[in-house]
Amino acid sequence: MPHNPLPNNDKNSAVDVTSLSCFTACKPASFELNNLAWSPYRQMPLLHPISITVNPAEFVAVVGPNGSGKTSLLRCLYRVNKPSSGQVLMDGKDIWRLTARTCAQRIATVLQDTSAEFGLSVFEMVEIGLTPKSTSWKRTKEDSEVIESVLALLDLSHLIDRNFSSLSGGERQRVMIARALAQGPDILILDEPTNHLDIRHQLEVLELLSTLPCTIIVSLHDLSLAAAYADRVLVMKDGQMQDYSAANEAFTEQQIEHVFEVKTIIDQHPITQRPRFSFYTNNQQD
Repeated sequence: MPHNPLPNNDKNSAVDVTSLSCFTACKPASFELNNLAWSPYRQMPLLHPISITVNPAEFVAVVGPNGSGKTSLLRCLYRVNKPSSGQVLMDGKDIWRLTARTCAQRIATVLQDTSAEFGLSVFEMVEIGLTPKSTSWKRTKEDSEVIESVLALLDLSHLIDRNFSSLSGGERQRVMIARALAQGPDILILDEPTNHLDIRHQLEVLELLSTLPCTIIVSLHDLSLAAAYADRVLVMKDGQMQDYSAANEAFTEQQIEHVFEVKTIIDQHPITQRPRFSFYTNNQQD
């Protein structure tokens, strides 16, 4: 299923991401969750059985209130939380039967919070993204070109020699996205990647992600962004799947009130034609 992004601005529309050497060998993978459940304690499940299929090259957004299980679910997908029951299949193979290196070569992640205490430059941080597929510690001219290209895509070229720890939260987040892109993954998993970004960079980052040839799974708080960019939306509440469908089917006024405990008016954005949300509480009614 093709990604369906908002219209690109002039800056990003001129970029052919698939021409980058790190993505020339990209083979977008499928994910299949078969009754996936997880709990850190035997008697306290945090994720109740979930069964969904993510098709190759799909852009899937995971949404839900705090504590709904979004991060726990993503950690199962990138092989940190081992399922208490059920399976996570990548192209039909259980990821826990694959080696950690094999998964690292195909799956890249961008987490919510990254420690700034690395003592590395921006260039060196992005360079780490090349490690899973490297056969040598020696970097080639092509490796440097990849790093410079992804930094340019994220509007970070002017920071290439800066110490990572000296950056703002939003700048660090974009560096971590650049690092994941340098990996040239088949699957890209991002946990709240827009949290520290201003409005312009939120839109630019998601527009960029929507052009990538890989499979993308991203958790988002902003329902408007999820509706604007995702092919399908996984709605979570209390560790349980509430819906898995296109945004215009998943985001109904009844569903939003049930999951997020707020009321909403849904209309159509006059430019993008995607759903637009106006939220309010019972106390705000006349």
